[in-house]
Amino acid sequence: MNMLFGGAKDTVNFRVNVQKKQTVVESSITYHGLFAEYYFNVGKLEEEKLMAIQPFCAITENLETKEKEYYLSLMMKSKYDGEGIKKFGRPLINCVIVLDISGSMSSSFTGEWKRNENTSSKLEVAKRTIIGLTEHLKDDDYLGVVIFDDDAEVLIPFQKFGEMDMEKFKKTMKELETRGGTNLEEGFIEGSRMIENHLKKFKGDEMKEYENRILYLTDAHPTTGETRSDGLFSLTKKSADKKIYTTFIGVGVDFNTELIDVITKTKGANYYSVNSSSEFKRRMDTEFDYIMTPICFDIEVKVEGAKIQSIYGSPDSEEKKDTTVAEISTAMPSDVNENGEVQGAVLLLKMDKSVADGIPLNVVITYKDKYGNDFKEVNNVIFPELNENQNEIFEDKSIRKAILLIRLVDLVKKFHRVNDKEKGQKFLEYLKTEIPIIGDEKLNREIDLLNDLLKD
Repeated sequence: MNMLFGGAKDTVNFRVNVQKKQTVVESSITYHGLFAEYYFNVGKLEEEKLMAIQPFCAITENLETKEKEYYLSLMMKSKYDGEGIKKFGRPLINCVIVLDISGSMSSSFTGEWKRNENTSSKLEVAKRTIIGLTEHLKDDDYLGVVIFDDDAEVLIPFQKFGEMDMEKFKKTMKELETRGGTNLEEGFIEGSRMIENHLKKFKGDEMKEYENRILYLTDAHPTTGETRSDGLFSLTKKSADKKIYTTFIGVGVDFNTELIDVITKTKGANYYSVNSSSEFKRRMDTEFDYIMTPICFDIEVKVEGAKIQSIYGSPDSEEKKDTTVAEISTAMPSDVNENGEVQGAVLLLKMDKSVADGIPLNVVITYKDKYGNDFKEVNNVIFPELNENQNEIFEDKSIRKAILLIRLVDLVKKFHRVNDKEKGQKFLEYLKTEIPIIGDEKLNREIDLLNDLLKD
């Protein structure tokens, strides 16, 4: 289960900007974004429930103060993870692709203007990717395409995919060219209207099994003005109230912190940034079924018996301090690797030191499925005791990895504001020590990230 819950789904743009010494947007590296790039042990993979958890505890020392810190990780899993999405099947979908064709889409992902046939523009990559994603559609899915620049128009009328003339679809897509400026609202309004008009044709529960989703692709930099009552992201919320959910794809751009926060807190919405043609293809091809399948809503994690000091992995709750409840608006299924680990599947809680007393904790998770049915799961947790020869204890390498990653994010965000190379160098040595213990070679890329940051 991909516990990214909206927000920046990875740190691709952050890494590229650091490497090129370009302006770094702090919101482009987040706890949940970094978690999403790694796989975590969830115990036995889930085979029956929409959501289940595997708790792990850790007691460790603060890197600077050496004071004890207490962490509880909740490894999230779902029967839809990995091959489960094929076994149980993704739901049928009503999908509208809303595509930005404004002039800036003629530039490449490197920012260079298209000069020859060997340089693909962002629009060319988008067109090929959209044609490719149709391979994942079922005959009973519905698909439509809206394009927008200064205005919006229906390019491909909404229709059942099995009845679509695919040669005509491909020809129409391939003939698209860039033009005009960018009116973000018009494209969304037209796409939402397309689904709403379609739903009105059906009575009762005929569309009950369908998911409604707008795939909104733009290379524009939306501003905070888009949160006004008639702005793009307010329109997104209104559509979500009608069970029409949105995936935003930032094509070669990162939305700013405030807008990511708005997306994060919108039911069913998620956001990805793609910074290359290969990344674009992966998002819209191999991850298509995951993007299309929200499985749980209104998730609440309550810890009975102790307070949560900080929450990592849920942008809905990361600003909360000294609480007992973590909230998550939406959860999607996620990939599973060859070791049976689930991508991004962690909610990490820093607990009050009272847990050291060995008091039993009840971790209560409640959530709703897409029909509004309520579910509840309770797990009992007791923190282990350190013996006289131990300074720290980790019940699993996955929680050790999660703690390492949040410490990395904290360091990088501080480094972005205060260039403390001595502290950065100390963390680099800590990172090099932890990687062989955790056993995840992918963490070596964080050594490269820190080395880029530490360069003059």
